[in-house]
Amino acid sequence: MDNLISRLGRMGFLLVIGVCLVVYIAFGLLYWQQQMEQEELQEKIGKMSSLVSKPLPDADELLAEYDEVNNALSPFTVSAALQRIVNIARKSGIDVSPGSGLFNIPAPGEFEEREIGEGIYQVLPLHDIRAQGDPDSVAAFIADLDSGQTLKTMVLKKMHFSQIEVSYEGEEADRRAEFRAVISAVREMMTGNGISALPYPVNSQNGTATNYLGDDPATGEIVEGFPDIITTAAEKGYTGTGAPKAGYVLYGHDKISADDTTQFETVNYVSELMTQYYYTCEADGTVRQFDGPDLATATEYLDNEASRVETIIVVDMELYAKLLEESQPEENQSE
Repeated sequence: MDNLISRLGRMGFLLVIGVCLVVYIAFGLLYWQQQMEQEELQEKIGKMSSLVSKPLPDADELLAEYDEVNNALSPFTVSAALQRIVNIARKSGIDVSPGSGLFNIPAPGEFEEREIGEGIYQVLPLHDIRAQGDPDSVAAFIADLDSGQTLKTMVLKKMHFSQIEVSYEGEEADRRAEFRAVISAVREMMTGNGISALPYPVNSQNGTATNYLGDDPATGEIVEGFPDIITTAAEKGYTGTGAPKAGYVLYGHDKISADDTTQFETVNYVSELMTQYYYTCEADGTVRQFDGPDLATATEYLDNEASRVETIIVVDMELYAKLLEESQPEENQSE
């Protein structure tokens, strides 16, 4: 009997400990769950507080916004709508002149009546509006349309992008072609003479550019040429008894023979003595082009590519406006 009572006592003690442990774990889980809920509640309160703390717009601001929306939805004429689109393209940098062929709006369709919510609106559909220009200008045009910055009641329906390579024409094409020709001639001359650097280049540090690519025989007292008119025949490696002209020039250049340095021949790397534009050349053969000889006032041209890549965008859009009152005469719908 004593043993039984002793065992029952130990079992009761273990049972009490087990119950206490279960209760402790249960309270722990409950506390952990409540802590998570409190953190979530605090986060929600924080978000609500940030919203509540924002100042509400005053009555004047709300009225101004209301008026702006109403004005944007005011009835418009087809010509007025088209002119606004043209103005957006012009402001974006696209050439909208009729002769350029870079911007076109086909004749629009008729106004349509469309019910939206509780209102009825007139909608002007515009299809296949085409704009072509440099990528930045076309991107600015689309950004304005897409954001509604200028036409707040406009909805873009479709866009199609493509790119095209366009050759320069006229005076710009001639300038670029001359620039490329001079660059190529300098490279050919340096390679043909076996030099990697010009000893005395007509460079920008002199402050003057030239359009003489060789020595003009009409000005015997003045020595012209490009890109180097100073290097002597001896410095070029000549060992003969003749009198080759000094310098590394592109027109009328006396080239020393690499096989026999007592011999030389006159070589033209360009077809004309003079160019329309003016040039300097660095020691490494880098050519720069200007529109005049005085570098302090001359404009430098940086590009010489024969063509450029332009972006073409074709868009469909719809313009919305409030429907005019039936009592208003039809001829006044363009006012």
